[in-house]
Amino acid sequence: MNNLSCHYLPRLDGLSAAALGRLFPKPSITAPLLLLLEESGVDGFTLGSIVVFNGEAPILLLPLFETRFDLSTFAEGWVKKSLKAAGLLMPSVFRPRILGVGLVEGEWSEIGIDPQIDEDTRDAACKMAFGTLQALAVEHKNDMVVLYNFNRYGKLPEHACTKFNRVQFRPCAQLAIDFSSVEEYLSRLSRAARKDLHRKMRVAPEVRVVRSRTISPYLDRIYQLYQDTVARSPMALGVHNRLFFDKICERVPGAEYMLYFVQDELVAFNLLFVKQEALVDKYFCMDYGPGRKYNLYVLSWLENVRTCVERKIPLYYSGQGTEKTKAHLGATFIPSTILFKHRHLLFDRLLVRQSAVINEVLSRLGFWPTASSRSASDALLGGEVIPGNTLAPSGEREMHDQSK
Repeated sequence: MNNLSCHYLPRLDGLSAAALGRLFPKPSITAPLLLLLEESGVDGFTLGSIVVFNGEAPILLLPLFETRFDLSTFAEGWVKKSLKAAGLLMPSVFRPRILGVGLVEGEWSEIGIDPQIDEDTRDAACKMAFGTLQALAVEHKNDMVVLYNFNRYGKLPEHACTKFNRVQFRPCAQLAIDFSSVEEYLSRLSRAARKDLHRKMRVAPEVRVVRSRTISPYLDRIYQLYQDTVARSPMALGVHNRLFFDKICERVPGAEYMLYFVQDELVAFNLLFVKQEALVDKYFCMDYGPGRKYNLYVLSWLENVRTCVERKIPLYYSGQGTEKTKAHLGATFIPSTILFKHRHLLFDRLLVRQSAVINEVLSRLGFWPTASSRSASDALLGGEVIPGNTLAPSGEREMHDQSK
């Protein structure tokens, strides 16, 4: 007999690592990441969770974040001035307070569900959790409830999807490692891509690459590279604190750094989650000048492909953004979706009726690329969890023009 109760928890201190691991079973790394993010914090965000218990055992968890989403932050020129003015007149639309379900960072979000519970218990727990979510939004005076960056692998229940509006978000890139060498990988690319990569690989002997899980001697430089990258990013929604980079290899299984040196100076780093099921490219941050000169993004991509080949890892997840470049390098894409509901019925109906227009406007402002109707249908939520589940970045991945 079920004895369900639901609670909003500002912190997860009361839940054991084993209990969290049951909700986010391996190979997911969501459980240790949630604990690390809770400890290190993310500037601009308040984190929390909604947890459903059956007796004393947690059986469902919604990771939460609260923030104010200022549209003007991501625009320039007259658009920025217009959005700032609009934010003063209608803050609930142009500077809304958001209560989000999902992960502040990751390639996609995931909710935690005990795989041992039966379907009826799961449905009752989901209904209770999403009811608490709406009540919490009212209590905290949030303007919007958002289900952030979900795809078909996020375990989001279908009944929750029907109550929210939907827009397409940046897809996550993946590369299937179905070849036995880097040379075979290169042979499958277009002639132009092969020529481009071979040219950029000429400087590789001048770059020293170090793989390490102990980065204390380089932590100051790593954090500076990260901060500089975020400062250049048009889509940085929040900023990690130094503790995140200091502790991630200790707290998250499979986390490791690839450090890129030129003349003994650390000019770039790549934070990876290396699991047997998949290699996840979390952050690539670089000193922009040397990064461009030595084609460090290309070198890091090929280094990661080589790692997958050598360790027989079948998938390389390279994250969101820069879709054109990643397609040039042979990647395919997993569609992602944001679902949302505004507390004002008038605005909510407007957003529903004008969703196509809103997608186009946000695309033109650079929030995300216009997606095809095929991608929208592929992004239906609910379903199984696959290996390599990760968190979505608070800052845009560092990139430079691969055509040069």
